[in-house]
Amino acid sequence: MRVGVISVYTDYHRRGAHHRGVLQPHVGALIAALLPAAVQVEVVNDAWTDPDWLRDYDLLFISCLHSDFDRARQISHYWRRRGAMTVLGGNFASMYPRLCKPFFDAVAIGDPESSVRRIYDDFSRGALERFYVARAYDPALVPTPRFDLTAHEVVLPLNFEVTRGCPYTCEFCTLTGIGTRHHVRPVEAVVRDIMQGRATTRRSAPTYRHKMAIFYDNNLGGNLPYLRALCDALEPLGLYWGVCVTFNVICDADLLQRMARAGCRGLFVGLESFNERTLEEMRKFQNVLGKLRAAIGHCHRHGILVMAGLMLSPGTDDAAYMESIPARLAECGLHVPTYICFETPFPGTPYFNRLARMPETPFLPNALLRDFNGYTLTTRPAHMGAEDFVAAYKALRARVYSRRSRVAKFVRDLAATLPAGSLVPAALDLYELLSESKPLAANRTFIAGTDIEPPERVPLTDADFATERERDAILRPFAVTDATGQVLPVWRDASPVYGRRGQVIARRPAPAQPDTPAAMPRSAMR
Repeated sequence: MRVGVISVYTDYHRRGAHHRGVLQPHVGALIAALLPAAVQVEVVNDAWTDPDWLRDYDLLFISCLHSDFDRARQISHYWRRRGAMTVLGGNFASMYPRLCKPFFDAVAIGDPESSVRRIYDDFSRGALERFYVARAYDPALVPTPRFDLTAHEVVLPLNFEVTRGCPYTCEFCTLTGIGTRHHVRPVEAVVRDIMQGRATTRRSAPTYRHKMAIFYDNNLGGNLPYLRALCDALEPLGLYWGVCVTFNVICDADLLQRMARAGCRGLFVGLESFNERTLEEMRKFQNVLGKLRAAIGHCHRHGILVMAGLMLSPGTDDAAYMESIPARLAECGLHVPTYICFETPFPGTPYFNRLARMPETPFLPNALLRDFNGYTLTTRPAHMGAEDFVAAYKALRARVYSRRSRVAKFVRDLAATLPAGSLVPAALDLYELLSESKPLAANRTFIAGTDIEPPERVPLTDADFATERERDAILRPFAVTDATGQVLPVWRDASPVYGRRGQVIARRPAPAQPDTPAAMPRSAMR
């Protein structure tokens, strides 16, 4: 039996380019490890390289983000027509399983650890079910990922998740949409994964790459006592590592010292905004802007590079604020952020639901699901027109990501971190500055409903469609709003998967009919 695992990617900058930054999808290696050892499995990271369209699969696991769903269902159709059965999982599938089901043979809701083997076993005996609902997270079920299958399509082969979830309730976050929770694993299991990962990738990656790891946690700082224990376990390994944490971690000088001793050399922090009102609306209460400069200084003195992203909020940010951002970046010591994007109400999140309940819709007309990617404006700016907001965004990017600004950041970061005795932060800094700051596509509007379509294509032909209606259902982009900006009914149907203590509260959905308007793309609703 041949099993495939594809992490779908659509370039959110609409250049049709692959993304070969440090952060890469990691679920493929985990799913492969959950399958029987004798199974022939191939993991495809669509962000790194295109799928091999000549491959044959019997069973294909697919995962995607919201904005990748159009491509995901086309990939599913392509291999279903060639004899495979397909399964969709991930946060989007978990929030909207009934919407997804017509395009896949099965939908997995929740974590993969308790579902993947059930799916495989049911498929093997010809009894694949329509929906699989995960059981509560059990750290004992988390295997060492198949690092050997993905080492050729990542920057750092040792990449995996130590904890799962985040205890905070940021309004825009899909983790809040599926249910706030935070789970930890025994530190012994983490050490096991590192040691086994080093052994299995020894021949496929240079030695220096075995000395570095990237932890793909949404927030490794969600449990501070656990983070301290983890640092104690990592310190003897001679490992350099980076991870995402929340603001409270970089404000703790003693914890930073402990992390540095354990090998931490890079931290990504959810800064999001310098606008206090924006942070309040985001429910980003853990960010204390008055402590930012001192916190970044503490990190640098311990030889830890700080990376952070910024979101521009159409509801609260104005032109004056956007013009002030370069000076604020310089003042706090960050200088150049990893990205600057738009705060986006992803369907199923509290932010989306709040906006959808407003008596006068703030959404732009004819917004497509692919527009909800963080780099296309989907709501009306409160303080200026959409075109002016985009113009201010482009002007800001031109200033922040100029060659001069990036060189200056590198020089300042090097001077700040090098006294701690390691060149690893400088290497991370240089790679990020080169890979994450590409020019904007010239022909984009950046406005939902009018932006250019993604250039990625699945090689479907006329022979892949039995009817014009089927072609339309597969190829037409999914719509989120209508011509007046009203949210379409199907997007109000999301429900959380997890309760506050991590218990599974999702129920097996009643199947929707595949040809109902709620489950069809835009043109099929005309």
